[in-house]
Amino acid sequence: MHFTRNKKTIFTVVIATALCLVLSSFSPIAHSETSNIFTLPCTINTYGNAWNGEIAFDLSANSTYDLVVMNTNGTVLNVRQSTPSYGPAYNIAPNTLLFEGEPQAPDTNSAWPVWATHIWNLTSNTTEDFPNVLSEHDIQYDPTNNTFLTLQDYVRQVGNNSILMDKIVLVDATGNVLWSWDVYNNIPLSEASTFNETTKVNGQTVEDFTHANSLDWDYSSGIIYLNSRCTNTFYKINQTTGEIVWACGEFGNFTLIGDNGNVVSSLWYHSHDTKEVSPDIFTMFDNDYENVTNPDDCHSRMLELTLNETSMTAYVNWSWEAPTQYWNDYGGGTVLLPNGDFIGDFGDPSHQLTQNQPWNFNNTGAVFVEVNTAGQIVRTWTFPAGWYVYRITTLTDQNFTSTPTPSVLPSSTPINTIKPQTTPTPSVLPSSTPINTIIPQTIINSFALVAVIMVVTALGIVFYMRKRTSNHKKMQT
Repeated sequence: MHFTRNKKTIFTVVIATALCLVLSSFSPIAHSETSNIFTLPCTINTYGNAWNGEIAFDLSANSTYDLVVMNTNGTVLNVRQSTPSYGPAYNIAPNTLLFEGEPQAPDTNSAWPVWATHIWNLTSNTTEDFPNVLSEHDIQYDPTNNTFLTLQDYVRQVGNNSILMDKIVLVDATGNVLWSWDVYNNIPLSEASTFNETTKVNGQTVEDFTHANSLDWDYSSGIIYLNSRCTNTFYKINQTTGEIVWACGEFGNFTLIGDNGNVVSSLWYHSHDTKEVSPDIFTMFDNDYENVTNPDDCHSRMLELTLNETSMTAYVNWSWEAPTQYWNDYGGGTVLLPNGDFIGDFGDPSHQLTQNQPWNFNNTGAVFVEVNTAGQIVRTWTFPAGWYVYRITTLTDQNFTSTPTPSVLPSSTPINTIKPQTTPTPSVLPSSTPINTIIPQTIINSFALVAVIMVVTALGIVFYMRKRTSNHKKMQT
């Protein structure tokens, strides 16, 4: 009788323990190269109908460097950690990222960080590595021919001047050069910035001529778009002939139409992340740095640009101008989302700079802002001061391609730029608890393990007490 009862008790304990272990195994685990626990230092506020999807971005602060994949609600899905930094990442196939990093190449002849290249399969958490495919600022990939379009810089002596030049270099998977294009042979030195910008290469101060910082490659048509920060211009390049088809910007072929319909000298200043999202429609992050008309304007913005190659005119058909508390003097990105919204990476590690005093705002680090076409903020992601994000990208399988339909159709005349408020105005007032605290999945799994241990312990105690009571009764009889 007692033996049968004990068998039932032991059987119950075993089944309960097995059930707890099985259930806990269904909790997804965030992968990491160096750590099992990753706490994202980010506060997320949602104010309206925001896009739900997945994003990836480089993140750095305090000698910590991460490539983060998370959903827009803040759940970290995957993390890579390396020294010393990461560059841009791109979604090149479902659950597949092309990224720069691991490691940063020790190239003392470059003014900017130079990274190796990798393709990361997020499903299997494995990478295909290309250690000899080196690039700075940006990279593009042709999956048909397994070739890479890279950016490289070098110092050229022109008379008595040491000038930093940029090259576009096409390489194969082992780093062999297949084609190259040099700004020195195609862009006149007369287009150099009037601010006489300089940088250092291997301890030497040199003139920063073009500061090319983004590539957009239509490899099927042999067209490359190159953005030049210092000349406030981007260029359409025929890869076959090497000729510049046209240039758009301060030194371009297009007449630039401002918000009021007037001709202006430039529509942006020292921009980043220029990408074609549909024919003759481009997104761009306008840093508003070294603004010739107003050097201390300090209003970075996301914009969508429409080009008319028949009339050779260009204008901004949509933009969202940030308040000075988000001003980004370097870095940054604009991404058109599948729902028609835009997400901006105001990624500088600090926004309290000399040009945007007085600092009547709380300083932060990188800030992502999702804005709908009406100019209303629907979600923000805010990092503490000191945290930097150079570029952001989306990952989604929701019928999203690299050339989505633009959210705002170009009209015959440009629409007015959406101006900032002193503080961002949400489209819908936030709830009483708008802040989402992000808990890493590994911590959740740890709680599950603790719960299993507690359940097993409790069942063990019950089993022990019942056995003890049974033995006590035996002694009494």
